Order: sequence, then C-alpha cells, then structure tokens
Amino acid sequence: MSLSNTVTADLADKYDPLNDAVKQNPYPYYAKMRATEPVMYLPHMDTYAVASYDDVDKVLKDHRLFSSQHFWPELLGEYDPVPEVPPMISMDPPNHVHLRKLANKAFVPSKVAAMEGRAVEIVNELIDGLVAKYGQEGEFDWVWEFTALYPVTIISEVLGVPTERRAEFKVWVDDLLAAANRQAYGPERLAEIRKHSDELRNFFEQLYDARKANPQDDLLSTLITAEVQGETMTRLEVLQMATLLLIGGVETTTNLLGCTMVELHRHPEVYQRVRSDHSLVPPLLEEVLRFNPVVQMLFRHTKEDTELGGVKIPKGKAVMPLLASANRDESKYANADVFDIDRKQEVPMMSFGQGPHFCMGSFLARMEARVAMEQVLSRFEVLEPVSNEVHWLDSYFARGPHSLRVRFKVR
Repeated sequence: MSLSNTVTADLADKYDPLNDAVKQNPYPYYAKMRATEPVMYLPHMDTYAVASYDDVDKVLKDHRLFSSQHFWPELLGEYDPVPEVPPMISMDPPNHVHLRKLANKAFVPSKVAAMEGRAVEIVNELIDGLVAKYGQEGEFDWVWEFTALYPVTIISEVLGVPTERRAEFKVWVDDLLAAANRQAYGPERLAEIRKHSDELRNFFEQLYDARKANPQDDLLSTLITAEVQGETMTRLEVLQMATLLLIGGVETTTNLLGCTMVELHRHPEVYQRVRSDHSLVPPLLEEVLRFNPVVQMLFRHTKEDTELGGVKIPKGKAVMPLLASANRDESKYANADVFDIDRKQEVPMMSFGQGPHFCMGSFLARMEARVAMEQVLSRFEVLEPVSNEVHWLDSYFARGPHSLRVRFKVR
C-alpha cells in the first residue's frame, strides 16, 4: 500500500476540463465535485459533468436515456477525419451491434492470447534497438521511443498498416485527441491539427484502395470483404472503423505504460516489490487503471428531459461522465486516494467504460502492458524517470505523459 502523492491544487476555481491546471492534475477537482456538486453544469461547454460512481454508471448503461450518438462529433468536432459517417463508438444499440461483432473478431481473448508471442518479440526488438542506439546504459524517452512504438506496431500488424509509418501514427492520434481542446487553441495549432487529420484520412484512403484491389490476411481486408446480414461495409465505414481502431490501439496502451512508469516512480516501495516479483505486474496495472486511468471521461447526450443527482438536465444536452472521478469515489472504494496494488476491487472500475460500449480492446491493452512490463523488468537493471516533473498530454479526454525521459542500465 502507498499513499497518493497527489499535488494539492488551488481549488478557488471550479472544475474546468479546459484549464491547464486541471489537465495536469484533475483529481483534487474531482474530489471537490463529488463532495459539493457531483453533477455540475459547465456553461462554456454547455455540458453537464458527472462525478459520482453511481451517476456515471447510470449514464453509461442507460443508452435509452443517454445516447452515444454525438460523442465523436463532440470530441473531435470539425477535425474528424471521416465526418461523413458515425464511428461505432457513436452508435446506440442495436445499430452498432453488427459493426462491433465484426471488429471484435480481432480482440476476443483467444485472438489476443495468440498475439502474445509476437508482442514479446516486438518489445525485445525495441529494447535491442535502444541498446544499439544508446549502449548498455543511458537515457531515452519512454513514451516516444518505446511505449508509443510498441502498441502501434501491434495494431499496425493487426490492421495491415505498414509499420515503417508508425512514428507518424502517434503524432496523428495525439493531435486528433487534442482537438477536444479546440476552443482553447489559436489558428496555428488548429491548422496543425487539421493537417494531421487530413494526412491520416489520406493514408487510410490509399491503404483501402490497395486492400480492395488486393486483399491480405489482415483486419482491414476483413473489414472490406466481410458480410454482415448480406451487406458489406462501405468505403467510408471502413475508413472510420480503421481510424477508431488505430486511435484505440495506439493511445490506450501507450498511456497505460506511461502512467505506470509515473506511478512506479512516485511509489518506489511498490516498484521494488514488482521488480522482485513479476507476478505483481497484473495487479499493478489494474491499480494504475483505477487510480490514474488513461481515458478520463466520455460524452453522452440526453434523449429526453431527465434528472441526475438532483439536477434537472434538458433533452439534447451533453453529459460528461467522469470515469476517473468514479474510480476514486469514496463511497465505493476504501481509501480511494491510496495507490494500493493489493486492493480487492469492490466494484467494477470505469476505466474501460460500462454498458454497450465497454471497450472491446481491453483484453489487448492489458496483455500488451503486462508483456511490456515483464520484459523491461527482466531486461533492465535500472529504469526510472530522470525527473519528478511530468508533462501530461494536452487533453482532458486522454491521460498519459506526453514525454518521459528515463535513465536505464541493461542487466
């Protein structure tokens, strides 16, 4: 067990996801919300933020009252690479079921287990590359030189995407998710996001045409050729699905490994235990997912007038369930602000969502992160951040270090 070293925030201001201080450390703001205003209206976003576990659970599970239809447009706005069709994540049941069944073929536990051997190879290839570049000891960027390249290589191979472009994918994904902050950006930053959104679309359009003409043994070809109830997916539907799977496949594991390294550095006694006993890696990852989750919130919209936490919410309004706040709800978790890898989960955590849109990549993310940590703990005698300072992603949706320099020494 280890006490949280959450930095005390100046809470003179209310929770505002666009505020830089909140993005760097949202947890004190969540705690204040749960205590004083668990359903809070944010006028500048015309959104109702929801902080308590029970209310978040209701929003995610009751798709008849809280729709996912506007989630993607709310998140990306005009920077959606494929705005013509909704992604699966923005479809309410039953409309999304056939697409989910199709995509889920790549992410069921049996398929994920079959990928584990390749995941081990990729981790060790990346470590070998770092040693060749820097020698037996030195420094490298944990995010950009390891944790981003590792899952993007796996999802690239699953989709059938050329891995030599993998460094670009991380840039594209980061900027797409940064579009959630578009209200706070100036013209130069917005132009950069627009450019990367267009590049991502152009890349998948070219790849679609190549796979349409010459199908391969990969998921993109499967999405193009597979039939569901006698119908195939349209070109735009395939482009949107590929974009969604790339974002999920890159960002989740990258940020989980980034947050894990941050928490190990903050809790050295936990790090020593895990170094001595690699069987503690899975419970370590589960506690990181609860304590500092890689997806902080989602969007839903009300289908009719309703009331949540005593607050009346009109029909058609955006509702923001704060997954990370629910994960620290004191009424559900004993010592919720304590980082404890021996914790027994009292209730299901919200890190991968709940209800009909529960993240289908959760098995893959957990496997990738477990394999990566097991291998780096075996290969490195020393692996630790060089500083206590963390520069977090400029996103209120995704949580992870933007970069993280670490010092290393090979065993």
